[in-house]
Amino acid sequence: MSTATTGQDLCVCFPAAGGGGTTLTLLRDAAARHGLTALALPNAASVADLDSGRWQERTVEEIRRAADHRGARRIVLAGHSMGGLSAVRLQPALDMRGVRPTGVLVVNTPCPDSSGRIPTMSQLTDPEIARVLAHDGFPAELLDDEDMLAEIAHGLRGDAAVADRLAERLAPGDRLTDLHALCGRDDRFIPTERCAAWARRVSGEFRLTVVPGGHSLDPAQSAALGRALAGVLAITPAEEEVA
Repeated sequence: MSTATTGQDLCVCFPAAGGGGTTLTLLRDAAARHGLTALALPNAASVADLDSGRWQERTVEEIRRAADHRGARRIVLAGHSMGGLSAVRLQPALDMRGVRPTGVLVVNTPCPDSSGRIPTMSQLTDPEIARVLAHDGFPAELLDDEDMLAEIAHGLRGDAAVADRLAERLAPGDRLTDLHALCGRDDRFIPTERCAAWARRVSGEFRLTVVPGGHSLDPAQSAALGRALAGVLAITPAEEEVA
């Protein structure tokens, strides 16, 4: 029996490759504005972590414990880029466990094509990764340092390999009940049409919000992000309301 008395719904946030960043902060802030408890969780640490099922098992259990502790009646899974793939991957597992009614919000997350492929950094060279990051406003002094760039690029390629496998494991026939997607129209790495393609995998309500900006959100998009989160909450019934 849960001993929670707060009754706060839960927003579980997953980061883009590299972890953290402004978008994750904005997701957590939006959750707080809507009275949700924000819980930031990592993506799978490696392809082996994903393939073994360990990441999914421990993440679902951590979400279940957090929801029980806070007396949550519903859960929002929110993710940026590869974090959105994590959210999409976990929703069926949470539904099967009957943890709580669960909604999904993805930010600049590409829908896999019919072959399970997504735009990826896993095979990009250091200079190619630097160009992608530079367009998204990454500090030039870090990109100009070859050793620092090599370290950053190595980590991103590792995360991208996990994202590739997440995409491969989302079968074309898999269907989401509902999904809200937000994307930056100036994102050169994840084109808007790759976010819009999620509509083909949703059997219920799909909403796409396109905002100015690139791959990472900035505070100017916080209002749009808040509206997208409100939209998810509007179609995700609280536990007592489920027929």
